[in-house]
Amino acid sequence: MTIQGRQFSVYANETSKIYLDGLLQHRNSPTDYRQDMIALGDHLGHVLAQQISDKSKCLIVTTAEDADFLAKGIFETLCKNHTTTAAVFWNNHYQINSGSVAPVVHKFLQPGFDESDTLVIVKSVISGSCVVRTNLLALLEQVRVSTIYIVAPVVYKKAESTLRDEFPPEISSKFRFIYLAEDEKRDTSGEVIPGIGGHVYQLLGLGDQPSRTGYMPTLVSTLVDNMSLAN
Repeated sequence: MTIQGRQFSVYANETSKIYLDGLLQHRNSPTDYRQDMIALGDHLGHVLAQQISDKSKCLIVTTAEDADFLAKGIFETLCKNHTTTAAVFWNNHYQINSGSVAPVVHKFLQPGFDESDTLVIVKSVISGSCVVRTNLLALLEQVRVSTIYIVAPVVYKKAESTLRDEFPPEISSKFRFIYLAEDEKRDTSGEVIPGIGGHVYQLLGLGDQPSRTGYMPTLVSTLVDNMSLAN
């Protein structure tokens, strides 16, 4: 599928392009949409694995809505060869007159997260800086990392510069952006067009933001169960 205004990155191959197209074709099929997101996560996980040293300790930072899908693919792939932990945030994302805010309502931090030297910020689509900035700020005082990967299937063309401008050089210099497609348009609400096809909550079949519905990702419940067994 050829999309006007979309540029593919060096990390996109023909298979990943099929899954990106799938996000747009499966807007009315949450089951298929979820599988597309997991597959894209797996692909991005392999891209990351080629760049991150096997000796690195990775912290996957994800929103609750992405945890069982895009982040699942990345997390499971990196776990094969890297020490990997997870941080999951429930953000209440909404618009205000001056822009948008995304305060953290709940969070899950897997034990050992503060020993990480590499952050992997995962989001299904990056339009601006709001959610990524909020979740990154929530962690920076607790972890000392050398590299911060910001990972998404799709980004808005100005998202990278916008996010860099939100941080001082000693932080932004650590940023490494990994995405598959860059789109040049947004609608009046700030949604990237075509992006990932719309609002990820509805597309995944979650209904609304997890912070408003009480949605618990399977990734979190599994990690909590494993912690209990270890104790």
